[in-house]
Amino acid sequence: MNKEVKKRRRKISFQKVFNLTSFTFILACCIFYGSRFIMLYLDNNKADDVKVIADNIKDSNEQNEHFKNINGDYYFEGNEVNNYLEYSNLIWRIIRINSDKTITLVLDNSITLLAAGQKKDFTSSYLNEWLNDQNKDYTGILENSLNNAKNYLTYTKTCRDTIKDTKNITCKNLTEDIFITVPSLNDYVNTGSSESFMNNSEYFYLLNNDGDKYFWYIDSDGNPKTTNGTDIIGVKPVITIKSTTMLKSGTGTKDDPYFIEEKRGLFGSYIKLGNDIWRVYNIDGDNLKLSLNNYLSINNSDVRYKYSNNGYYHNDTVGGSLAYYLKNTYLSSLPYQDKINEIKYSNGLYSNTTDFDYKKVLNTQVDTKVALLSIGDIFLNSEVTNYYTSTGISKDSNLMYIMRNDFKIYTNNATTNLKVIPVISITKTEFTNGDGSIDNPFEV
Repeated sequence: MNKEVKKRRRKISFQKVFNLTSFTFILACCIFYGSRFIMLYLDNNKADDVKVIADNIKDSNEQNEHFKNINGDYYFEGNEVNNYLEYSNLIWRIIRINSDKTITLVLDNSITLLAAGQKKDFTSSYLNEWLNDQNKDYTGILENSLNNAKNYLTYTKTCRDTIKDTKNITCKNLTEDIFITVPSLNDYVNTGSSESFMNNSEYFYLLNNDGDKYFWYIDSDGNPKTTNGTDIIGVKPVITIKSTTMLKSGTGTKDDPYFIEEKRGLFGSYIKLGNDIWRVYNIDGDNLKLSLNNYLSINNSDVRYKYSNNGYYHNDTVGGSLAYYLKNTYLSSLPYQDKINEIKYSNGLYSNTTDFDYKKVLNTQVDTKVALLSIGDIFLNSEVTNYYTSTGISKDSNLMYIMRNDFKIYTNNATTNLKVIPVISITKTEFTNGDGSIDNPFEV
């Protein structure tokens, strides 16, 4: 009996030791692998947070004295700030990181020239029609051009208050349901006013009225002025990207801007044809409209030509006119002339007789293979200036609108010899070389 008891006790003791050892081993495994899982989870979440561009920018500018918290939004202030972002092959500047992690941007240069329209506020203005799609012909020209705008953009909330005195700027009334606006006086002041990165010697419209249905705008010296809406000056779009937007690459400098897109779009891209570099300024179905990225040049010498002897009409059958030269001399000199399509280009009138309605300009068209940019088109190259548009003042006038370097249009007689920026169209195709950037353009 004593042997059996001892044997049973040894068996029970062994089981306790085995159970305790097993429990300890399982507990150790749970602690080890559980902690590894928690650490991995936290690391992954931390990595995701860094990739959200709003957090990334705030972290990298934590010690930047030109990155200021104003009522919960972080503004870049001054003109020497690394707040560059590339989207849709355009360079934007970050105005502010909003408290909800959305990011509000302004285009570095104006993208077109328009009159806002008399006795209008922004919502009813031609600026709003040109920027945002309103389910009408020739509206949303920019919105419909941007790469996957609905995927990247959200509504832009910015101050639309009536401002009678620039020393008393308020922000009580916000835009709520508009994707693309223009800068507000509030944002212009918060980014440094005349010392702001927005001030690049261009005329451009602001969002606010002055109480008498006059628009505020910024002149080439960076000063706020007012206009009744008939001044034809620059339009600097303002957009807001979603809070979930991830940073793909870039450090925010001019040479290495932040980049957010999964894939570059065609709009704004560069295309090499022969030895010439063109840029996509419009996508119309299967047709890509291209503007030459520099002045028309023959044997390294810029061509200067008069528009016509008699008015605005683009008639390529009249000898001595720019239209005739483009069709019969310039076109025949291009080794890729067989790739150029004959399509419709705008060739209308723009003045108080048409109520400065850009849609009427774009709706007046001619068929040709080589044309010029029109009022209402997108102007992508701010470095080329003093060249003809295809837009006239009236049927009885010989004055044409000329693009000026500060994005304020002026008029000149059609018989004046000026430099030329031609536009053409090619069929949309699969490009086998290049990525559409200026350093690596698409090739046909």
